[in-house]
Amino acid sequence: MNCLLIWHNALTCRRDHGPVYVNLTVLMGMFPMRIGQRLFDFVGTLPLAVGLAYFVCAAAALYVTGGSDGVATVWPASGVSIAGLLLAPPRQRGAVYLAIAAGSLAANLLAGLGLYYTLAFTAANVAEATIGYLCIRHINRDSETVYNPLSVVEFCLAALLTGTLSGAIATAFTGGGLGLMFLSWATTVSLGIMIVVPLALNISVNYAGLRSILQANWLLPLLILLLVGAITYTVFNQTTFPLLFLPLMAVIVATYLVGPNGALASILIIAVIGSHKTLQHSGPIHLMREHDPIGATLFLQFYLFALLLSSLPLAALLNARDRVITQVSRANRWLAMSEHIAHVGHWRLDLAREEVFWSDEVFRIHGLSPGAPPPLDGAIGFYHPDDRDKVRQYLAALVETYEPFEFEARLITAAGIERYVRSLGEVERNTKGEPIGLFGIFQDVTERTLATQRLAAAHKRAEEQADYAMILAQTDSLTGIANRRNAIGVLGSELEKAHDQHSALSVAILDIDHFKSINDNFGHAAGDAVIRQVAQLCQGMIRTSDLAGRIGGEEFVLILPGSDADSARIVGERLRLAIENAQWPEDGPEHVTASIGLATLGTAQSAEQFLAEADAALYRAKREGRNRLRVAA
Repeated sequence: MNCLLIWHNALTCRRDHGPVYVNLTVLMGMFPMRIGQRLFDFVGTLPLAVGLAYFVCAAAALYVTGGSDGVATVWPASGVSIAGLLLAPPRQRGAVYLAIAAGSLAANLLAGLGLYYTLAFTAANVAEATIGYLCIRHINRDSETVYNPLSVVEFCLAALLTGTLSGAIATAFTGGGLGLMFLSWATTVSLGIMIVVPLALNISVNYAGLRSILQANWLLPLLILLLVGAITYTVFNQTTFPLLFLPLMAVIVATYLVGPNGALASILIIAVIGSHKTLQHSGPIHLMREHDPIGATLFLQFYLFALLLSSLPLAALLNARDRVITQVSRANRWLAMSEHIAHVGHWRLDLAREEVFWSDEVFRIHGLSPGAPPPLDGAIGFYHPDDRDKVRQYLAALVETYEPFEFEARLITAAGIERYVRSLGEVERNTKGEPIGLFGIFQDVTERTLATQRLAAAHKRAEEQADYAMILAQTDSLTGIANRRNAIGVLGSELEKAHDQHSALSVAILDIDHFKSINDNFGHAAGDAVIRQVAQLCQGMIRTSDLAGRIGGEEFVLILPGSDADSARIVGERLRLAIENAQWPEDGPEHVTASIGLATLGTAQSAEQFLAEADAALYRAKREGRNRLRVAA
C-alpha cells in the first residue's frame, strides 16, 4: 500500500476529528523525577534538542502532506537527524539515535498512522540517519563546514545517495515498488539533507556562526531574508505569470550579501512558502497540479534542487574568498603576510633615502627579472596611466598622516600585459616611535578580479536571457504580437479593472475569410505572409493602451480598454476596410477580407465568457456573408 496515501488518509482523518495534542509533561511523568534528572544529566541537552527538533520538523512535514496529493516537498527532519549525529560526541551518539527514533514515533503516531507503518517508517528514518552520517562525516572533518568547492560536490552526492538508499529501505519495509513512493521519499530526504545539514553545522560549530550574526549588523541579513520571503510570497501568490526566476535572483543576492547561511535560509523560506501556497491552489506551479498533482510536486522539488545547485557552489566560492580576505586583514607585517598568502610580494620604502626595495615576487608581478628596483617615480610608472594619480595620493597621504592604506589598481607589466594588483602599506617606526620607512605587501589579484568580472557578466547575461525568455513566452513567433496566453491574461486583468472602476471595455475577434483556400491555392508561405500583414494592420489600428494578439491560426483578438460599443465599432470597421483594400504580395491572393465579432462589457465575469460573446458575433458575421462586422447582442 502506498505510504503517501496512508499519510494523506491519516491526516484527513485527523482534520475531521480535530487537532491532536501531545502533552510532554505526561510522558515525562512516567519516570520518577530523580531518575529523569539523572538521565538528563547523562545524555546532555543535544539529544533532547535533536529529538524535539526532529519531532517538530517531521510533524510539520506530515501535516503538509495533507494536501490533495499527499506528497511532501521537503523532509527537513532528515537533515536534523544527520546534523545531530555529526555534532554529537561519541558518548552521546546512542542517545541521539534514541531521540531520533522517539521523534519519528511521536510524529507518525500524531499523524494517525497504524502501528506497523509507524514502526516501519521509524526504522527507515533511523537507517537513513545512519547512512547520511556515514556518508557525510568525512566531509565534516576537523569540525569544518562543507563550504568549500570540493566538499560541496561530495556533500551533494552524499545527500543524493542517502535519499536514494533511504527510499529503497522505506519501500522494502512497506512492500512498495520503485515507483512514486520511492521517488518522493528519495527527493524529499535529499532536499532536507542539503538544506538543513550545512545550515545547522555552520551555525552550531562552536556557535561561531551564531556569534558572528550577533556581533555583526543583524539588520541587513534580516531585511534580506524578509525580502526573499516577500518576493517568494508574491511569486507563489499569483498564477498569472511564471516568475520562478525571481526567487533564484533573490537567493543569489542573499548569498552575496549574507553568505552561505543566507543562501540556505533563503531556500528554506522558498520551500516553506512555495509548498504552502502550491497546496493552497496558488502560484505558478499550481497550474500543473490541475492536470498532474504529483508531477507538480516533483517539479517544485526539482526547482528547489536547482536553487541549491545554483547557490551552494557560489556560497563555497564566496566563503573561500572571504577566508582569504580575513587572513589578509589580520596580518600586520609583511613577513607574516608573505608566509600565509601565496604569490604575494613585499616592498619597503626608505623615507630618508627614498629607496625602494622589492621582493622577487614583486619583480615577477611586474614581469621583470629580480634585480635592482626602479626609483620611486619609476615604480609608479608601471601603473596604468589612469591609476597613477590614485597611487601617488595614497603614498602622499601615508607619508603625511602615517595612516595605513590599501588599494587596488591596474598594472602594466614590462611585456605590456595589464594585470590587477592589490597593495597594502603601513608605517615602520624606530625605537623612539619616529617613522623611518613604509612597508607593505603587493599581490597579484588578476584572476580573482577577472573571475568577479566574469561572474558579474554571466549574471547579467542570465538576466538578459531570462527577460528574453519571458518575451518569447508572451509573443507569437510568426507575427511578433501577443500570443493567446498573453492576450487572455491581459483580457482577464482588464476585465477585472473594468469591473472595479466601472469603465468601458470592448473585445473584438477577427477571422480571415476563406483562409484555407489561400493556403491551398498559394501555399503556406503565402498564408503566413497574409497572417503577418493582417497582424501589422491590427497593430496599426489600435492605441498604445490597447492590445492586439493572435489567438489561433487565422484568428486575432483586439482588446480595447475604455472603448464603448460605438468607438469599438469604428475601430473594427476601419480595420475591416484596411484589410479589404490592402495590397497583397504578387505571389499571394489579390483580395483578402475578414469577418469581425465585437462584444462590449456587460455581464461577462471571465475572459473566456467575454471572448465567447465576441466569438458568437463573429460566427453571425460569417453566416451573413463574411467581410462584415457584427456586435454581440
